[in-house]
Formats: sequence, C-alpha cells, structure tokens
Amino acid sequence: MNRREALKSVAFLLGGAVSVPVMNAVLRGSPPSPRYIPQTLNPDQFKTVTVIADLIIPTTDTPGAKEAGVGQFIDLILTEWYPAADRNRFLAGLAELETQFQQRYGKNFLQATAPEQTDLLTDLDLEAIGARKARVQDVPFLGMMKELTLVGYYTSEIGATDELQFQPATDKYEGCIPLERNGGRNWADLG
Repeated sequence: MNRREALKSVAFLLGGAVSVPVMNAVLRGSPPSPRYIPQTLNPDQFKTVTVIADLIIPTTDTPGAKEAGVGQFIDLILTEWYPAADRNRFLAGLAELETQFQQRYGKNFLQATAPEQTDLLTDLDLEAIGARKARVQDVPFLGMMKELTLVGYYTSEIGATDELQFQPATDKYEGCIPLERNGGRNWADLG
C-alpha cells in the first residue's frame, strides 16, 4: 500500500473532500520521529493538538492518533504546506478553543479531564457540522482538526496496517464476512 492509495481511501472516508495542502503533504510523506521538535506549534499547542487528535481517534484494540504521530503530522502540515491564511486560522481556532475552555471550566484544556475536553469538542463539532451544511467557505477549527487527524492517521503506517481492513470483492454478495475468513489480512498489506 502506498501513500497515494491510502490518500484515496481517506478521501473516500471524508466524502471526497481533502484540502490541497493536505494532499500534497501526504504524497510527499514524512514518517513520525520520536524526537520531533514542533516548528509552528509551541509545546503546549503541540500537546493540545495531540490530545485532541487522540480524542478523535483514541487507542482501542488498535493504536490511536497519538501513537500514529498525528500531532507531528499536523505541525508539519502547518509549517510546510498550509498557506499563511489557513495556518493563522488554525492557530486562532486553537487559541479560541483554549479561551472557551478556560471560560467554561476555569482551567487550561491540558489540565482538564477527558470528559470535560470531550464536552467542549462536541459543541465545537456541532458548530463545524452546521458550517459545513451552510457551506461556509472557511472551515471552522475543529473541521480542520478532524480533517488533519483523519488524513494523518489513515495515511500513517499504523492507520493503514492496524486499523483499515481489506474486504475482497467476490462474485456473490455476502453481507458480512468475518475478517478471519480472508486470512485476516489488512488492506494495506496486499502485495
């Protein structure tokens, strides 16, 4: 499975809407580094973005966004691929999230519990969905965050090999076939 094929699959998951800067970055490729130093995000912003990504795609029986290096992916997109206007809109949205969180809970996002963090993110998600339905041109912060998280995760080695599964096309319809019957192969491991 190459990055181009993974991007096609992610675009399908997102309903065909992947922004040009994100597509360019994915096709260029950059594996996560354990010693990564954020370039655009400051250390607290980087931690916040990593926590939000992990709330969007948490660790379950497969690794989550944090293990896939999605925080690093997002910082690289912001640094190398996003136009200044989009980067500034993302950073302003991140700052606004922190402001809203402090007003609501009286503490920083990173100091909060996961249910408190999820509560605000759910409200922001409803706003992002409303903006999409209204066809607002500038995607709200959480919409940008979700796009970057999904693309970063599903084009990573972890997302492509541990999460996504291959279901072969057959000559007859079988509504639900167990993964074990296909040999348990991931869609990204096809030869």
